[in-house]
Amino acid sequence: MAKIDDEVQKDIKQLVKDITEHPDHWQAYVDLVNALTVTNSLVEAEDLALKSLSIFKDNADAQQELFYATGNVYYTAADYTRATSFFNKITDEKLKHDAIMMQAQSFYAQNKFKQSLAFALTAVQQDNQDLSAQVLLGNIWLSLGDSKAAREAFDAALAINQVNYSANFGRGVVAEALNEQDNQWLQAAQNINPKQYQADAGRLDDLIKVMLGSTSDERNSD
Repeated sequence: MAKIDDEVQKDIKQLVKDITEHPDHWQAYVDLVNALTVTNSLVEAEDLALKSLSIFKDNADAQQELFYATGNVYYTAADYTRATSFFNKITDEKLKHDAIMMQAQSFYAQNKFKQSLAFALTAVQQDNQDLSAQVLLGNIWLSLGDSKAAREAFDAALAINQVNYSANFGRGVVAEALNEQDNQWLQAAQNINPKQYQADAGRLDDLIKVMLGSTSDERNSD
């Protein structure tokens, strides 16, 4: 971690130098905002991002990249309302998918699962081979208590990458809730990342209770 931090600090110094020498080079501003965000220098990142948006207000390409970078600053600061307001401004096709994913994650972080679902479904429709999108969709369905939809999303994620921890963990939760006889997924998750599994084990019972409650509701409504 220290080595990575040192490398980022070197990048920051170089970017500051680039901006000083070439103040009209907007990509350096975007890169510096991102570097400051990575180092959790969020006050500085926000200040630079907002100034940069003003400096390059007449440059459409710069604006799009800066909208995304600024949204990331606020997402990292857990200011999700501001984050989504910037992600909403993105129309550039190259950034659109990532922006939609960030909106889905922002709403998910606020436990606004139905809003998150709308964006996650869009992201999967755009790219059904996006592992992160499939896993997020599965987690949203888990939180909403829809076992069948969650199983489908996690199965899709596992088809992309069989050794993804989150996909295996989520699929294992679904298997427990549905009382599937052969639940190899939780064991696979534990083998892939024992430390993360130990951290997640504490919420395993709560997740299964949500799923079991939903399954019971479905039965009662039939």
